[in-house]
Amino acid sequence: MFPADRFASRAALLATILCVLAHAGCARPGAPRRVVEREESAGKMRVRLRSELKPARATLGDRVTWRLTATLDGGASPGTLLLGATPASVELEAMRPPSQRSEPHGLVWSREFLLRVFDLGAIELPGAALPVSAAGKTDTLEFPRDTLFVDSLTQTSTGALRPDRGPITPPLRPLDYAVAAIAALLAILAIVLLIRWIRGRRKRGAARAAAPPPEPPESVYLRALDDLGGKIGSLPRDVFYDELSQALRAYVRSVTGIPAHDLTTTELERELARDGRVRAEGRKAVLETLRRADLAKFGRFEDAEAEAKSILREARSISGNLL
Repeated sequence: MFPADRFASRAALLATILCVLAHAGCARPGAPRRVVEREESAGKMRVRLRSELKPARATLGDRVTWRLTATLDGGASPGTLLLGATPASVELEAMRPPSQRSEPHGLVWSREFLLRVFDLGAIELPGAALPVSAAGKTDTLEFPRDTLFVDSLTQTSTGALRPDRGPITPPLRPLDYAVAAIAALLAILAIVLLIRWIRGRRKRGAARAAAPPPEPPESVYLRALDDLGGKIGSLPRDVFYDELSQALRAYVRSVTGIPAHDLTTTELERELARDGRVRAEGRKAVLETLRRADLAKFGRFEDAEAEAKSILREARSISGNLL
């Protein structure tokens, strides 16, 4: 064999070896999967529940496919998948709606999720259950629990970590807007009431400053007696002494608070005696004047005008001397 033939044979052998190695590399399976499945009976129905993770191990922040598969007997109707609470370090996102296909051995239901885990170690995935109805009866089938093992960042892909977005600001709910509106209305109402109260206080202060001080009871009483003095001889006797009695009783009420108009002379005497503020001489003068007025109303005097003036002088002497 010539050297050229030997070189050609060796080159062909080397090319064949390279092709075989390349084919073996292409035929190597991808990342290993983790499969957990269980077969059980639900009444007369046989079911197979399967949980599959791809890849079985992940690095921090990597994307992992989680497929749940249920193989059911014919006639079974699956409901909506029920998922338990998801750990705070796990992002769970549905990749597509549930799928169903009929096979010779029954109905195959499946659902795929995309996982991203931001914690290290063995991370237990949330529990999953599937309600299934058959022959008018509904059973809840629980998938076998599964665990994802997360390694460090040595093999993570670039950009797999979530960026720091700062503090999370949740959007406001309709209830929050309603509470804020009610609080604003209450604040406006409180301000309006405060302004009205301040204005009313100023007006009341101005009215009190402008109003004259109340007239003393003695002034009112003496003015009433002066008016009666000018009517002596013009008023009938009974009317004159009635007005004199009313003026005196009004003065007693304004000074002591005793309702003298509603009491007889005897009852008034008893009330004045009970009041420790009333002077004895003042009480005596009030009662004598009332009794003289009652007697003079129907009595006959030689000089009726002099008698009326005498009773008026006695009534004036009571002013300021009752308490």
